[in-house]
Amino acid sequence: MNKMTGYFAKAATFLGLVTALHAADSPAPTAPASSATPANVEKILVVDGTHLLLPIANYSGQQKDKFVTLGIYVDDKLVQSFNISLPQGDEACWIAAYPLDYFGWMGRQIKIASGDGKPLPESYRVAVDRIKIGSANEALSPKDYTQPYRNQFHASTRRGWNNDPNGMVFQNGKYHLYYQHNPVGIFWGNLHWGHLESTDLIHWEEKPIALYQKTLKEMAASGGGFIDFNNSAGLGKDTLFIAATITGRSECLFFSKDGGLTFTELPGNPVVKHTGRDPKILWYQPEQKWVMVAFEVDPCEETKNTPQTSGDEKHRNDHMVFFESKNLKDWTRTGVFTDPDRMAVYECPELFELPVAGKPGESRWILMGAQNRYFIGKFDGKTFHSEAGPIGTKHGAFYAGQTFSDVPDGRRIQMGWVQTDSYLKAFPDQIMNQAFSLPHELTLHETPDGLRLFFWPVKETENRRGGLIAEGKDLTPAQANELLQKCNGELTEVVIEFADSALRQLILNGIDASFDGRSARIFNDLTFNEIYADEGLFYAVRKLPAQALTAPESRLTVPDGTLIRSLKIYRLKSIWTK
Repeated sequence: MNKMTGYFAKAATFLGLVTALHAADSPAPTAPASSATPANVEKILVVDGTHLLLPIANYSGQQKDKFVTLGIYVDDKLVQSFNISLPQGDEACWIAAYPLDYFGWMGRQIKIASGDGKPLPESYRVAVDRIKIGSANEALSPKDYTQPYRNQFHASTRRGWNNDPNGMVFQNGKYHLYYQHNPVGIFWGNLHWGHLESTDLIHWEEKPIALYQKTLKEMAASGGGFIDFNNSAGLGKDTLFIAATITGRSECLFFSKDGGLTFTELPGNPVVKHTGRDPKILWYQPEQKWVMVAFEVDPCEETKNTPQTSGDEKHRNDHMVFFESKNLKDWTRTGVFTDPDRMAVYECPELFELPVAGKPGESRWILMGAQNRYFIGKFDGKTFHSEAGPIGTKHGAFYAGQTFSDVPDGRRIQMGWVQTDSYLKAFPDQIMNQAFSLPHELTLHETPDGLRLFFWPVKETENRRGGLIAEGKDLTPAQANELLQKCNGELTEVVIEFADSALRQLILNGIDASFDGRSARIFNDLTFNEIYADEGLFYAVRKLPAQALTAPESRLTVPDGTLIRSLKIYRLKSIWTK
């Protein structure tokens, strides 16, 4: 197995998860690009502006015949490449503004041409002729944040695609949310790290791209962030670091000296070389060292001796692996997690310690994967030892959650990728795709079934409330349904409490909001909701069906005689409105 196998397995996973959901929304296919006559379609440009402006047609990665590899050449050397869907003929498209300042090409001549040696078909000549140098303002619009598919109180990239949250870290009063980003398409690919920044966990400001791919051979895949608080690497106390999987190279570290805006590669990269991905680094206080946990697909003695009871033959060797370092440059493998049901914590690992609520001095370690399933146990600085798990189920459209490092008040705050649908039948020139969950705090509690993680919106979310638009107490189902009609066409937080605990069937503004429990807080954005119920033991994210774009409804379906003790509906404010 070569070093790219695990990475492209993840790519296939993402594309399978996302593009299968978009297939029904894809435009009707036209003649494949490969059927067109090959030609020497290219363009010479002088860099006299800040951005490369490219027309983008919206096709998913499964429509391979719609994509070409487009290269940027300087002095006939390929310096950047994209897998890109350029429009042909009069196909609907939008304009991507790709930053050029990072490369230092001002005043130089660049060539836009095929990036893989295959001639660009003549059918792309019009699209290539439209490529030009300019400014971001020529592509961006104030309307970017008011599009009907743009969720209004959830973070998202301004244009293009976002998936996994990466490098989540707090420093100097700012929460940094980096993320997997395709700046030249609204589906997965061309991996860069985008950057959103917040001072209150509510409003997010888009910053320039933080980490660039080096052509398609070295894309910037997922990883974590942290603060080198004790100058372990010798680059200065409190230096901000990120760890990322660079495809074709493995685990690499980068550091920032300007507050997380730009990053320099650590000499000696890759610091860990294996068939794996998604490094997360934390400080292990008992041994005064750094620990890296990553996902790995290399076969090893431990996995050979511990067969899996779940998953298929393809993933039989998959596991979490641990490394240690004193200086962030030299890393030693210390162990692996080999539970027979270890596929429950597949990729995007998280490892952290939480106190047990109500039990001073008692804590447990949590090992978590991309689906937010987790094991509870102990970490001895070398490997994780499970005491319970796997626990939990996938939270609907939620995936690849990550928690902020170095939050000063000690809260363990998580955000995840919300796998939203695209709505290309209604909006063929859609300029962005996907979103992030609300930040929510993870806490550990005793329950009748044992220790369990609870998920609850951070206290800052209450600042999103713009006013109470409906309220009632001791309501019948009919009275509750009358009030719930006020959700239609609104951004809302619904706080509902019943007299007893049960499975509740509920639709709010066209989105399934059913839950199991006695009470819930339900946040309804334009294309998905988040449901926090049973005091946080139940958490789910659900998407708006395409048919509900034009026919939303709100409806509570419960047996006659059900008592709704309390119902409050708050109007929520857009985070994009200044």
